[in-house]
Amino acid sequence: MSAASRRVLVIDDEPAVLKVIGLVLQRRGFAVETMSSAKDALRQIPQQKYHAILSDIIMPEMTGVEFLRELRRHDLDVPVILMTAGPTLDSAIDAIEYGAQQYLLKPVEPDALVKAVGRAVALGELARAKRDALAGGGARKTVSLNERADLEAVLKRAFDTIRIVFQPVVSLKSSSLFGYEALMRCDETLFASYGALLSAADRVAWRPILARTIYQRIAQQCAELPDGALLFVNVHPSDAQEGLLTGANAPLEPMANRIVLELGDRTPTAQIDAFANSVPALRAAGFRIAIDDLGTGGSGMVAFGKLNPDFVKLDGALITGLDSDEANARMTRGMYALCRELGVPVIAEGIETAAERAALEAIGADLAQGHVFGQPGPSFPAPRL
Repeated sequence: MSAASRRVLVIDDEPAVLKVIGLVLQRRGFAVETMSSAKDALRQIPQQKYHAILSDIIMPEMTGVEFLRELRRHDLDVPVILMTAGPTLDSAIDAIEYGAQQYLLKPVEPDALVKAVGRAVALGELARAKRDALAGGGARKTVSLNERADLEAVLKRAFDTIRIVFQPVVSLKSSSLFGYEALMRCDETLFASYGALLSAADRVAWRPILARTIYQRIAQQCAELPDGALLFVNVHPSDAQEGLLTGANAPLEPMANRIVLELGDRTPTAQIDAFANSVPALRAAGFRIAIDDLGTGGSGMVAFGKLNPDFVKLDGALITGLDSDEANARMTRGMYALCRELGVPVIAEGIETAAERAALEAIGADLAQGHVFGQPGPSFPAPRL
């Protein structure tokens, strides 16, 4: 792909605006096509691949919002940035409803324009990759140089905003704090979840950098962990083999005796096997092991046999409505019976109501986590017991 292959379509009925925006984006390496009519653009789009579309809102034949609504009937992925010199609450709401990637006010500063379009291109590539994977085609293994540059720029901004919050884990039987789960938060709006950030990092082979960044942020706050409390940390199965958990440069190893490494129940069996090979070294360093989200994935029983976990965490989907959903209640009782037989402590996640807590206590549950005990927050918030 050439240096000017990130194709951007700009739609505006003002010729001067089209010319200025086109020149700004071309000088920053984008291939720009300009059109003065949104209706003409809709006819053109099926014949061309655009990485992003930039459209004015107030136009005579068809507004930018109307254009976006019609476009979404045929293309769910291409990012659209809407611009206007006359912002209104209604147009902003409509832009959000139809999936506008950003809403810019004219006149737009050149740097802000280029930044917005670069983010849009990166988001579009992620959306297409995810849709291809869900359709069975599998995400592409490589990205072009320009796509990589866009993703890396977004990831660098995202990594700078990564912070860690902590949610209490409590003992119901002793009404005391048991530990915390470390949860990642990111202020970059493209990545509303850890999964979205991980997907982007994977596409440019930055997953180890992401993991190290998260572990460093956690380690920086571990000095404030209350005495006797454990810290539960989600890990990727490859992290141990890549020297991210043990070794001279592993951020978490100095406090390993207080950390429980969580591996998800949805982890593929092959990755469980690889992680199991690292478990002796992890335990020798002082780490404990937990299986996360037990009950909704397909690998929990496999992981039990291969990892010999110190804890299991029941998926919050089993706990939701536990007081009124008999099917969930039966499954939850069965999970507790199995874990008691195996001698593995259970932590119930996602307890949101007093009624769910009471239902858990009736089952004989002890360890629990959820908003009823405390929202995730910085500096190890005290639980509501």
